[in-house]
Amino acid sequence: METVAEDQSNESIGEPTEENKSYASKRGEFQIWESPKMTPPAVFEDIQDVDPAKIAKSFEFSALSDRFGHEETQNKISDLVKASASGTSSTVLIWQNSPGGMSLVHVWFGPNFPLFRHSHPAYGDCLYYIISGELIMGERHLKAGAGMFVPNGHPYRFKAGPAGVELLEFRAGGGTKDAPGLKMEEKSLDALQKLIDEHHVQRPKWKQPENIGDTAFLQRELDFG
Repeated sequence: METVAEDQSNESIGEPTEENKSYASKRGEFQIWESPKMTPPAVFEDIQDVDPAKIAKSFEFSALSDRFGHEETQNKISDLVKASASGTSSTVLIWQNSPGGMSLVHVWFGPNFPLFRHSHPAYGDCLYYIISGELIMGERHLKAGAGMFVPNGHPYRFKAGPAGVELLEFRAGGGTKDAPGLKMEEKSLDALQKLIDEHHVQRPKWKQPENIGDTAFLQRELDFG
């Protein structure tokens, strides 16, 4: 039985054949990916001199700039990114550029990381699945095996637990054409400043795990001592 399973496995991961090409969908052909090294987070000291306009360019923040001014809002968003970037990383596992293409991204947030309220109108509906650690949304404490469904453009925010959290982010197209990829949904610059202050407090605790899923070891220590 083991030999049969091994033969089947080897056949599955071999070079594409005319037979398996016939099963390709509009999203693409059969594909396998192996466990990648996690993308390292930004180094805090390396990004402090980056132009605020370059950083804020990734955001849609017109609601805030209309109330508080473009330059002041832009600078505050830049401060937020600079304060938080060393506590998070995203590692693409699969990304299909075809119509309705699927994407699966591994995301890590360090211990007690507070994520700002935001949305992704350009990218479509999203499923989040927690693989290790803890995610806190209001009074809900979600651990490995839990998850959430976020409709396209729906604002959300959360906080990582004391061990941090690792998530899988799954999308399958369906975003709004010409919509922003990242929209700031916080309501005031004071709210952004509170997040910035908290990031500075928590930064000493942020250390990316060596491998995908390793946050589970730290979570186990916290749960059972």
